[in-house]
Amino acid sequence: MIIYQSGLITLDYDPATDILYIKWPDVQDFLVPEIKQALHILVDHIRSYDIKKLLIESSKASLDIPGDEYKVVVNEFGQNLMNSRLEKLARILTPNTMRETKVEEVKQELNFSVAMRTFTDKKKALSWLKGTVAEEA
Repeated sequence: MIIYQSGLITLDYDPATDILYIKWPDVQDFLVPEIKQALHILVDHIRSYDIKKLLIESSKASLDIPGDEYKVVVNEFGQNLMNSRLEKLARILTPNTMRETKVEEVKQELNFSVAMRTFTDKKKALSWLKGTVAEEA
């Protein structure tokens, strides 16, 4: 069920599995304050619905934010997630190695307490979030 939708993000929540899904769009046309606001909305919904599992699909997203500025945004997002009751975060990785490196740096610097794994496909990510073993093809 869609619990929030804007021009930037759509939050799709499945109460049966307690998984919130967000597909991160191509955000080249958005400014950093808009991206930060979208992340605040995401965290607010995680808190409001007491969501324990989050799946972020970012494989198609591209972002025109300098590395250091991106790291600041990710740092703030990570801190906010740690101040929620979120337990598991699955990410579908981006093809942008700089962004993936910054995410890993922030994860280490924050001592990120939410269980987090990165995947190449949605099926495996969902299996991990649900606590089931993904079948290998």
